Amino acid sequence: MTTTLRGPAGTPLALPPRTPLAVLPTPLVPAPRLAGALGLGDLFIKRDDLTGFAFAGNKARPLEFLAAGALSEGADTLLTGGAPGSNFCAATAAAAQREGLACHLVLAGDPVPPGPALSLALAWGASVTWTRDADRASVDRVLPRAARELTAAGHRPYLIPRGGATALGAAGYFLAASELAGQLDGLGVRTARVVVAVGSGGTLAGLTAGNAALGRPWTLAGASASRPAAEMSRRVLGLAAECLALLGAAPGAVVTDADVEVTDMRGPGHGLPSADGAAVAAQAMRMEGLMTDPVYTAKALSLVVRQPGAGPVVFWHTGGQLDVVAAAQEVAR
Repeated sequence: MTTTLRGPAGTPLALPPRTPLAVLPTPLVPAPRLAGALGLGDLFIKRDDLTGFAFAGNKARPLEFLAAGALSEGADTLLTGGAPGSNFCAATAAAAQREGLACHLVLAGDPVPPGPALSLALAWGASVTWTRDADRASVDRVLPRAARELTAAGHRPYLIPRGGATALGAAGYFLAASELAGQLDGLGVRTARVVVAVGSGGTLAGLTAGNAALGRPWTLAGASASRPAAEMSRRVLGLAAECLALLGAAPGAVVTDADVEVTDMRGPGHGLPSADGAAVAAQAMRMEGLMTDPVYTAKALSLVVRQPGAGPVVFWHTGGQLDVVAAAQEVAR
């Protein structure tokens, strides 16, 4: 069941071009044992770790629109970047292969032995430029230069910012909001607290836009694992507003500062496990067989513990299975 989102005068929204990648809808499953251990009432897991495309997790939904956008503009190369372990980079390489496009990645730092994500990206045909600067912001500076160089070499690149965090990419999670609403309605649940990991902000931005268009049935809580909370709150709200404008949502569907709450869950730093995250990850595995990665989803799940709320809670599992593998490899060494 899906709750239909409408535009002005109740007309169906005119969506941008979209290429199917994800297997949708993803399941919404109860987690009663974990809920009891965490002192919660109803806890549901939205399993976007099961989107079914190239270990992409939550990245499959925005890539449906981003890949289609590239094709509609006549591009022949998907260009994006991130850290060497970026799941989005790997997923972009897979999407490019799926659509008959080339893929070029700009990665922060110096060449390193590839972990699971980079190994897959290379196996899927991606070429790489290294920034020679470990700061992830160096990717943002080098991407435009890489686009110019590809163009000069006769290619037609389609530049995607880190994490796919654009208004177009957020459309994937705008639609995911209606998917969740339909699933909750089927369970007799109208209001809930939805908790999700925040990296580049596109996932939460799309959910924020969709929640506004649906009449705000939920409170949204973002666990920022990458950047300061205030910065991410501004970024999410800006992307959500751009997404609503892009999709031509009803005039009343606007976002405000009250639409999302972002908490700094970086712990010791981006990419480093937190003690709270590790503890709740162990509980989730033991009680529900649920794997969460130390970079994003374990930290987001620890926010559920910190701010449980009184009503039903939905933990939106964004994936990160390749980071689970990478962490296991580190332990085994």
